[in-house]
Amino acid sequence: MNAQSARLLAEKLTRELFRIAQAYGKEHPYRFEDLTHDFGVMLEHDGLHSLSLKFHRPNAQREVLVEYNYALHAGRPQFHIDDAQGLSIVPLAPPFEMGLIVNRDARGGAYEDRLRLNWSSAPHYARYGGFEHRDGNTTRRTGGRASKEIYMDHTLRQRGNIKFYLPDKQYGFIAGETGAQPGSDIFFHTKNVQGFEPCRGQRVSFLPMVTPRGVQAKDIRLA
Repeated sequence: MNAQSARLLAEKLTRELFRIAQAYGKEHPYRFEDLTHDFGVMLEHDGLHSLSLKFHRPNAQREVLVEYNYALHAGRPQFHIDDAQGLSIVPLAPPFEMGLIVNRDARGGAYEDRLRLNWSSAPHYARYGGFEHRDGNTTRRTGGRASKEIYMDHTLRQRGNIKFYLPDKQYGFIAGETGAQPGSDIFFHTKNVQGFEPCRGQRVSFLPMVTPRGVQAKDIRLA
């Protein structure tokens, strides 16, 4: 990748990382300019494979609750566009911490002397088998050179009852019982329903996601 294209993609990725951190009330320990510079150098040498922004519990196990993973590639993957348009955030109850993990190829040290930050080996943060949500918006914003996947741990599941469902329009609302907003109505679409036909009164569990259109239920299962 030429230097100019690498710089532009690096700026888009860094802006995305800062936007997500701000939504969770966290600050990166690095300057925007330094991250953009180093990502640009790695991309220029085809050395940057993926970035992961992890939110985890501040305990010895560092239990990862949510992970935003960005895969870098030159193609144009056809991910489905989810009903969440724009930035998607998973509600988290404090305390939690944030960590940035970079998966790269040093290319035999070919570009090490150009980096501003000291990139050590990635820590062994565990990710437990959670729900995976693919976001096609990042693919559009980066011109097909990066895609985002969000991993949510199943410990974040909330419960509620289906308040009503419109089968012709394939959407409905869940009256939440647990979570940050108990009793609130949460929108869902049938493509997020797992293995059953929704009907009024069913007790379900789901993973919440905050979008510009409000809280939406993902990975809905019978409770």
